Amino acid sequence: MREPFNKIILATDFLKTSEDARNRAVSLAKTYKAELIALHVLDIDEWFFPTHNFYTEEGFDKLAENQAQIRQQRKDALKELTDTFELDAEAILTEGDPGHEVIRIAEERNADLIVLGTHGHTGWNRFTIGAVVSFVVKHAHCDVLAVRPRAK
Repeated sequence: MREPFNKIILATDFLKTSEDARNRAVSLAKTYKAELIALHVLDIDEWFFPTHNFYTEEGFDKLAENQAQIRQQRKDALKELTDTFELDAEAILTEGDPGHEVIRIAEERNADLIVLGTHGHTGWNRFTIGAVVSFVVKHAHCDVLAVRPRAK
């Protein structure tokens, strides 16, 4: 018989397609009385770098200010998300490559399950956007539940 889940990580990108994954993670955490961790990874490769303004001192200051605002917005969004869980949950905001960071945090926290949403893309979008889910499924030390969005 399979052991129950004790620690579940919900990896979220805050998109509408992640709502089903959120609901599944919360339901599993309640069912198994598991610890739930909501994780969001800021993909620093996607930071906006203004071209000519970036190379000035003022440009660097503006970029740092913009990044600080984005970090705070994501922290606030993570807090709002965990407040909807109706159970105690930890929120983690980290930066880096999303796939690698999900794996790192799951190993660091000794998670039993990673829950994340898929976007239901095909073709090129599946290759580019679905890369995080594929990477996590392939490299995770624990079970992974990839939740597809419900059909409309």
